[in-house]
Amino acid sequence: MENYDVIVVGYGPVGQMASALLGQAGHKTVSVERHAQMYGLSRAGHIDDEIMRLLDRVGAGEEFREDAVEWELYDMRNKAFGGDLLMSFDWSVIGPHGYRSHWIFYQNNLELALNRQVENTGNVEVNFSTELLRFEQDADGVTAYVRHRQSGQESTLRAKYMLAADGANSFVRNTLGIEAKQGQVGPNQLVIDTLQKRDLKFEFDNGQFADPEAPGCLFQLGKHHRRWEFTLGEDEDPNDYTIDTVWERLKPWVSPEDVEVLRWPIYRFRESMAQEWRRDRIFLIGDAAHTLWPFAGEGMCNGLRDAASITWRLDLVLKGIASPRVFDTYQDDRQPNMQGWTDYSREIGLPCIVMDKEAAAGRDQFLFAVQQDPSLMPPVTIPPGPTAFSREADPTAGLTAVQGQVRAGERQGLLDDVAGRGFQLITTSQEVVEALTEQERAALERIGASIIVIGAAGSGAPIEDVNGTYRDWFESLDRVAVIARPDYYLFGSATDRDDVHQLLGSLSDALGVKVPA
Repeated sequence: MENYDVIVVGYGPVGQMASALLGQAGHKTVSVERHAQMYGLSRAGHIDDEIMRLLDRVGAGEEFREDAVEWELYDMRNKAFGGDLLMSFDWSVIGPHGYRSHWIFYQNNLELALNRQVENTGNVEVNFSTELLRFEQDADGVTAYVRHRQSGQESTLRAKYMLAADGANSFVRNTLGIEAKQGQVGPNQLVIDTLQKRDLKFEFDNGQFADPEAPGCLFQLGKHHRRWEFTLGEDEDPNDYTIDTVWERLKPWVSPEDVEVLRWPIYRFRESMAQEWRRDRIFLIGDAAHTLWPFAGEGMCNGLRDAASITWRLDLVLKGIASPRVFDTYQDDRQPNMQGWTDYSREIGLPCIVMDKEAAAGRDQFLFAVQQDPSLMPPVTIPPGPTAFSREADPTAGLTAVQGQVRAGERQGLLDDVAGRGFQLITTSQEVVEALTEQERAALERIGASIIVIGAAGSGAPIEDVNGTYRDWFESLDRVAVIARPDYYLFGSATDRDDVHQLLGSLSDALGVKVPA
């Protein structure tokens, strides 16, 4: 029997991210993947600035950006060619995490970048062609029985905890008998992934064509691939689609001289939400816990958020620093945010797939009116931040931990790179830091937190606020200090120097931190 700290079931991007974070934290981890190699077929195609920040955290960002494309505009028209503009979103801005707000990419390249960081940890064993046969857990850990799919050899793995990143049809979730509550079901969608044989430019690109006769979208998958999607009518049989009918669909844009068709799966939009994300020492992450419609491009992103959320908890518990009760807040943190993304994805997706011509005409007229008067658009769902692990009744809890450009001496960059990751106590007042007690400093040091004082540009402070990001942020919060969690959300904030002591006390209580004598 091999012994580990954590077993990760599934080695897609979510399992890779969890493995990288755990391995980099020094935990002995084993990942079990039933396929013979990394999957090799792109499913996800979009990330936001929060996920780019997470990729840089594990060291995969630079390699990822070599092929990823910054998304400039996301438009919706009522026809693919010569159509009217219905909506337009400027996605060229810098997001609150300090990166361009939206990126499009080819998933294979993401997996290669993540896998390289997993290998570099030296703490993660990845077993391909290995299927999980059964598992059991007790008060001290989880025992997993696995079999190599080629040799047939069976072996036993033992770990303190297990993460199920094994997808929407999760074997782990089904074996545990956890219900995945089904939400709204949508139409079938034909997805055509291609490899470009030459550079391609279209008059309308990287957006939705909400044509009731053939709704769909097209966008880049990084610098060398492209994807088309088409919504199918209920009278269309998915079995009728062959490479010939695929080329017929693509004919208005490309020919075999332009692209190579890599795959053309057909799937139905589905929503699901596991009712339990944890069963004792086993945690569900990614599609094993939830699925949503694809229109926000946030399916994989939310799986990576799960990985970031659970691994900092595992890290502190495995090191004997935090109490296992921090696990009690995992689902309560993540599920409301995930439900928000599910609702948002459906809200923005439904207008894109209207196939009734009269209804589509009404939609168009409404959106034309919105262009003249934006106040006519009803508010869309804004996914809430995590507040289960936070300071009670704190109005800033769950807000994004903003990241901006800072300078320390000759070094300039984003805050995480310059000042350190993990928990962060951030303030613009040196007096706040000077008021910390020895016990408070010991508690912060114990959890690996960074104490960060940011001064104005040119002030000579150890860390200078290059663009005024933190000046503006703290003014908007009307707080003297904040505590950022390792997954980029605020635990809470302090109204004045004395309140900082209460804030740190709340954090220690929530973690069950053991402070050295």
